[in-house]
Amino acid sequence: MRALDDFLPEYEFSERHRLAIDAPPARIDEALRAVSISDIPIARALWFVRRLGRPYGDSRKPFVGGELPGIVLADVPGEGLVLGLTGQFWKVRGSERDAGRPRTSDEFLAYARSDMCKAVIDFRVGSSLLSTETRVHVADPTARRKFRRYWLVIRPFSGLIRILFLRAARRRAEG
Repeated sequence: MRALDDFLPEYEFSERHRLAIDAPPARIDEALRAVSISDIPIARALWFVRRLGRPYGDSRKPFVGGELPGIVLADVPGEGLVLGLTGQFWKVRGSERDAGRPRTSDEFLAYARSDMCKAVIDFRVGSSLLSTETRVHVADPTARRKFRRYWLVIRPFSGLIRILFLRAARRRAEG
């Protein structure tokens, strides 16, 4: 699977998590793709708050590659996937109003609005391991300051959701 550096080599913000899972890679990959937000009740509550009370959607749909916003940049069964997102995440509807947001991996690579965040999230399956990394690049200094304030507030909750997601995948893979 392509490395995150292929999609976002420059970034100012990042977060990584990983978890050992006692299962073969194929089963870990299957679990990764099956976890829904209903498997992570606190994530559903945080999503509700983030969206100011607007419903999440179908909480039983798989989160990764399904209900999670963004586009799939790379998807290799048995190895994982990479998602790309753009927007002004510090705004309530910051990713919904960008009419020029990319819809394909080529458009994502070419996307260069300096006032917008460009983010990648990967979920990688290894031998008895599932990991995730998030990277965010904000080219414009003013937008970067706005995102930094947002990141200081949201990062602990974002990390918690990712940790709980990995645990939900472990429960599915080992169950």
